[in-house]
Amino acid sequence: MTPEKSPKERDGIKLKPLSGRFFDIKPAKSGNNPPRFIRHGDFFRFAMVTLIAFLILGLGNVYVLGRDMVFESQEAAYDGYENIKMGMDSLLARDAAKAKEYFSKAESSFYELSQTAEPLTSQKNHLLAESLYLDTADKLIKSALEVTQIGQQLAELMQGFSELPQAALSVAGGGDGGLIEALQERKASLDEILALAASLQRKMTTLNDRVLPHELQNKIVSARGQIGRLIAGLLEVDANFDVVLRLLGDQVPHRYLVLFQNNHELRATGGFIGSYLIVDVNDGRIAKMEAKDVYETDGQLGDVVEPPPGIDRVADRLYMRDANYSPDFPTSAKEVMWFLEHSKGPSVDTVIAIDQSVIESLLELTGPLVLQGFPFQVKAENFSDIVSFYTEAKLSETATPKQLLFDLIPAFQKKLGNLENIENLLGLGIRLLEEGHVQAYSADPKVQNLIVRAGLDGGMTKAEAKTDYLSVITTAIGGNKSDQYIKTELHHRSVVGKKGQIEDEMTIKKTHTFSESDAAKIKESIARYGTGKLNEESLLFILGQGPNIDYMRVYVPKGSLLQDASGIDTSAIEVSEDLGYTVFAFTNGPIKVGESKEVTLRYLLPFRLSFSLFDNYQLIAEHQAGAQNMTLKKELITPDSLTITENYPLSDDAFSLTHVIETEFDRNRIFISAIRSGT
Repeated sequence: MTPEKSPKERDGIKLKPLSGRFFDIKPAKSGNNPPRFIRHGDFFRFAMVTLIAFLILGLGNVYVLGRDMVFESQEAAYDGYENIKMGMDSLLARDAAKAKEYFSKAESSFYELSQTAEPLTSQKNHLLAESLYLDTADKLIKSALEVTQIGQQLAELMQGFSELPQAALSVAGGGDGGLIEALQERKASLDEILALAASLQRKMTTLNDRVLPHELQNKIVSARGQIGRLIAGLLEVDANFDVVLRLLGDQVPHRYLVLFQNNHELRATGGFIGSYLIVDVNDGRIAKMEAKDVYETDGQLGDVVEPPPGIDRVADRLYMRDANYSPDFPTSAKEVMWFLEHSKGPSVDTVIAIDQSVIESLLELTGPLVLQGFPFQVKAENFSDIVSFYTEAKLSETATPKQLLFDLIPAFQKKLGNLENIENLLGLGIRLLEEGHVQAYSADPKVQNLIVRAGLDGGMTKAEAKTDYLSVITTAIGGNKSDQYIKTELHHRSVVGKKGQIEDEMTIKKTHTFSESDAAKIKESIARYGTGKLNEESLLFILGQGPNIDYMRVYVPKGSLLQDASGIDTSAIEVSEDLGYTVFAFTNGPIKVGESKEVTLRYLLPFRLSFSLFDNYQLIAEHQAGAQNMTLKKELITPDSLTITENYPLSDDAFSLTHVIETEFDRNRIFISAIRSGT
């Protein structure tokens, strides 16, 4: 998420937002560009420093050359600088062709500058052995040239990577494994860029910036930091290259378990597991792919496992279909792997979970798919209906949901491979990852480390000292597919006392929004598909009209003490600990169509803030994977003796006496306030 402004210091209080895979906090960009003459200033000052050095030394011939260089090369230096900036902007905008063009122009400008400066820099050892000015100028020019070369190669590498999605789709469609060869070519380019970047770093490290104007010194320091970050990023890619090849079965076949979770029937990691794929990848190609119905697998389970709270309301034992109980995806993935193996299934290396939103979003991108032997076009608007009808109505003994998902793969592969703008696919992928619609876990430690670094692991954030925390986890235990029609409003209100104690008030309001238009849509599908083995009333009930019942778990800081509750009797709230947090759990519902139900929990946090000088209040609000139609309102209240001096993010209401933020709750959020004593 992007904050409205960067953290800053005010009245001696500094806000320092958390950072990491969940919270990508970046400072706001300045809305105004500096005037042209100011941007020229660095080059003018540098040129004048060089000229003054010649005047002081009194070397007539060198002075003439220096004067000519100053007045003749200003434009080349400025053009080169501007083209580098434009090239970097193009790289950030993922326009590799434009970036390469700008860096090429910059290279020409700095080459021209190097030729102009050559009569001076070649004499520096003979005429100006004690001066650092020409040595600095020489290194700056050569560094600029290397920057342009790195930029061009990065643009070429970006162009190469833009071709990888097609190669990956070839693998997904059972292609010839060309992805490995493509990656190996990119690796060679990466090695060249690393060598150039290391050379550039050496020049910038040995460059004596003390002879430069103060403003330019700061830019050199910034440039060194950017080069260091570039090298660190490239080294990380380089270090993980072998891991990526391992995922493609380069040396040893890699087996995947792909779980399809229906987030219209919520479970902790995204939704009910209805179907799955077993995929074997070897030498960069799919060697085997098998679609399975989870109920067939569950029928093979011999072990009797006691169901956890919530699941025990709907089943007398635990099966693979309910094994994604923990909101921490690595924990749930291990459980699913165990149940698969103990249900006479194979062992797997890596688990990937996706929900229906992924397929629906892909269908929005590709348009309708026509499947051979299937009577209807599959679209984003009807995918959920088709899966639900074939699951619940048992319309056909052969056209099952697992076969539908299996048939979709080659159809998707063909459509996505013909996309004109691959950027749309990449952008969609980023959004789906940020919102938790795709998660992964691997039993291979090296692969798992890569998954974590990529932010795909779906792991619950570890508890932090003096940090408020909230995660509301829904497990559907009644109403079948009605979660898609539930609107959830969360209101988190924190009251800070004079001595730093904090009492939280958490209100959860759920509204069943199923309407006549939704019923009409289902009836239209019934008219098209039929009711199979069920009647119309039963299908309407199952597909959303039935009362919604959830088992809810509210994760809060460990040691929080429940003080009171409304909308539910406190005796009905189960208090436990899980994953380093205290958990308040209860059954919520039934909520009938058109009705709302509101539950409020009041609890005291296990820590206090200290106001001898100042302190920060911060809340991490973690979004449940697959959950939709959610909003979050955060309110912070302090007594008159305390003052909120800074907030992140900014409040929409600048005149509010309390800090109130309302936002869509479709991803993880963080809220921070700096508080000090006094007014």
